[in-house]
Amino acid sequence: SRGQRLDVYRKGYLLRLTEFLASDFEKLRRYLGETRFNDMARGYAAAYPSDNPNARWFSRHLPAFLQSASPYRNHPEVAELALLEQALNDAFDGPEAPIVTMQDLAAIDPQEFSDASFELSPTAQILAMKTNVSSLWACLKCEEAPPCAADLDHPAKLLVWRQSDGSRFRILGDEEAMAIDCMAQGLSFGIICAMIATFDDPDQAALRAAGYLRGWLEAEIISRIRLNGEPEK
Repeated sequence: SRGQRLDVYRKGYLLRLTEFLASDFEKLRRYLGETRFNDMARGYAAAYPSDNPNARWFSRHLPAFLQSASPYRNHPEVAELALLEQALNDAFDGPEAPIVTMQDLAAIDPQEFSDASFELSPTAQILAMKTNVSSLWACLKCEEAPPCAADLDHPAKLLVWRQSDGSRFRILGDEEAMAIDCMAQGLSFGIICAMIATFDDPDQAALRAAGYLRGWLEAEIISRIRLNGEPEK
C-alpha cells in the first residue's frame, strides 16, 4: 500500500542518515555501541532534520545535541568525543593554505624578527576538554577497551590540525596554548616571548618560544609570516 511504501522510505531514509553519522563519528559509535548509537541517531535526526543536500553538514549539530539531550548530557565525555571527532573531520576537509618552513624563517632579517607575526593555519584550532576524552579516543582508535570516563582536575587543551594528508591532535601545556592563542591574535613574536616570560623562568623565555616556533613549523600549523607594518590579507 501507499502507507507501507512511505514507511519503507522513512525507515530507509533514517537508516541512511544513521550511516552518515556512523561514518563521521566512528569512535563515538564504537564507544556507545551499535544499539545505543542507533538510538542516539534517531533522536538527533528528530531534533535536527537534514536541511542541506550535502550529507557532510548533517552531523554539524551533534556535539551540541549531546550536550543538552537526555541521557547524554549526564555523560559529558560523549559530547566531547563527538566534538573531537568533528574537529578532526573539519581539519581534514579544511581549506588549503601555504606552509611556512624553516627556510622561510631563515630568510627574515634578524632585526625584524621580534616584530614578525605568524598566521595560524585555517585547519588548526584549540579545544578545551573537561574529560579524559583524549585517552578514550586513543583506545578506541586502537580498538582497545577504553578507560572509565573521568572529569579532569584541570581542562586539557587539545590542538587539532591537518598535517600532510591527515588530521591529528595533541595535548598542549598551558604556556604553549597561550602562545598559540597569541599567535592567532596576530601578536608579534616579541610580545609572545614577553607573555611566555610571565609563565616561568623569564631568562629562558626566548629559548622556550623558539622551541615552540620550531615545533609549529614542523607540525605545519603556520601558513604565513607577516613582517612589521605588513597589512593582513
